Amino acid sequence: MSYRVRLSVNGVELEVEGDREFVAERLENLEWLENLVERLGGLPKQPGRPGDTPGEKPSFVEFASTIEPKSHPQRFLTVAYYLYKWEDRDITYDDLEEYYRKARWPMPSNPRDVAGDLVREGFIEDAGRVNGKKAFRILQKGIRFVENGFKEV
Repeated sequence: MSYRVRLSVNGVELEVEGDREFVAERLENLEWLENLVERLGGLPKQPGRPGDTPGEKPSFVEFASTIEPKSHPQRFLTVAYYLYKWEDRDITYDDLEEYYRKARWPMPSNPRDVAGDLVREGFIEDAGRVNGKKAFRILQKGIRFVENGFKEV
């Protein structure tokens, strides 16, 4: 029986295939992968992805202009991602209004509908209350969605 494992990191895909012992051995000790990456000159950096410069916090307007959200759900996730990534906090409706104003985006007629749709789709979750205000937490699905240019993974 043949086993196959596919690894994908920063746009580089590598597939290991063989019998169970061979594949398990390759996954236990990844020195071979480090050597391969070193020989190839390192992993390529994908330009324009959120968080390309770790530690350096861009302004929200600058960040939003690099990923160009087109719809209210994408904009909501952009704000949630920004707050998660650079401020390590959840998003409230007050944050949504503030960051929409900063980016000069028109507010959705009903932000609660947008949030409800995102919760149902598994992009965000209810995070209780922050300073007495309803808060939402971005989930891994939402993070990947933003990082992949609003394309489903």
